[in-house]
Amino acid sequence: MVQVSIENPLRLQDFGLERLDEDKAIVGFAHKAEARLVRWLDFAKGALLFLMVPGDSESGAFYIYDRDRSAFYALTLPIEQRYGGFREEEFESFAKAFDLVALARNPGALRV
Repeated sequence: MVQVSIENPLRLQDFGLERLDEDKAIVGFAHKAEARLVRWLDFAKGALLFLMVPGDSESGAFYIYDRDRSAFYALTLPIEQRYGGFREEEFESFAKAFDLVALARNPGALRV
């Protein structure tokens, strides 16, 4: 099976959010990205986030927040001819198909 890939991590300090508690930092990340935080599944070591551009129903992007590294990872799902732009109703099926909850529970598996 082809694996989910990630871009370079985006750290809280990259956005000036390092002094906020984690919940406010995650909301602040969405705000800085000019996106709406549509889904947020929270776990001890990380969180699975789904952000969308307001008014664009096919703009969804998956992120994992790694609590240990205070970093966000943009996820690229290995879907042929598809480079992002997911719909909200696809969240559950793609989260399950690519085991994104397991990655959010253990974001250390995403480290480069």
